[in-house]
Amino acid sequence: MIGIILAGGYGTRLYPLTKRIAKPLLEISDKPIIDYIMEKLVELDLEKILVAVNERFKYQFHEWLENRDYLGVELRVEPSRDEGEKLGAIRGLSRLLDEVKDDCVIVAGDNLFTSSLIGFKEFYLKKRAPVIGLHDIGDLNKVRSLSMAEVDQEGRITRFIEKPEKPTSTLVGIGVYMLPERSFKRINEYLEEGNNPDSPGFFIQWLCSREPVYGYILEGHWWDIGTPEAYYEAKRFLEGARNLSKPL
Repeated sequence: MIGIILAGGYGTRLYPLTKRIAKPLLEISDKPIIDYIMEKLVELDLEKILVAVNERFKYQFHEWLENRDYLGVELRVEPSRDEGEKLGAIRGLSRLLDEVKDDCVIVAGDNLFTSSLIGFKEFYLKKRAPVIGLHDIGDLNKVRSLSMAEVDQEGRITRFIEKPEKPTSTLVGIGVYMLPERSFKRINEYLEEGNNPDSPGFFIQWLCSREPVYGYILEGHWWDIGTPEAYYEAKRFLEGARNLSKPL
């Protein structure tokens, strides 16, 4: 299994915080968001990890990687320098189709969660089918801007809607996916039909109507670092937790 971190966006909703720095490199508790993601992926004993970045911020990611001792981590640079040129997450993944020869785990680079992914991987290996990470946010109103999922007793997703107008479930997709090679390769089919090239949630919604897709609920805390409010909320929580754990 290989890992892919989607870090090619420009984080415009976070301006001015991300005006001069890539969103995954914003720090919380003196550590970039992408390092929190790496810690979760390293636990999975992956063959390698590809980090998809854009042309504008590639040097920042080069510097980040040079200052780490991660093994098997490589950057893949997309040819865009601003929001108007960006490929979108799904089209960015399509550039990696030839490199995925087996199962893969994909994580959005603005995704911050406290749960381990070990149980997620074990569930995937039992199903041998696409599995997406879910989190119960407990508030139907908040679901409208996210991906809503309904699952049956076996964990199979029976309904998945990106940004639902009338949500009926508080389970949301959190930008963590495990896909077998055969499902990952369907990205080209999805794009050839003229579908949304950006949000991975639209691809999952499309995939659910064509093959079994399962959901795995991640416990703990989760933040979608898409706005300054979410960033500062995560920052307060994690820095507060760190301070509480310090010895007196």
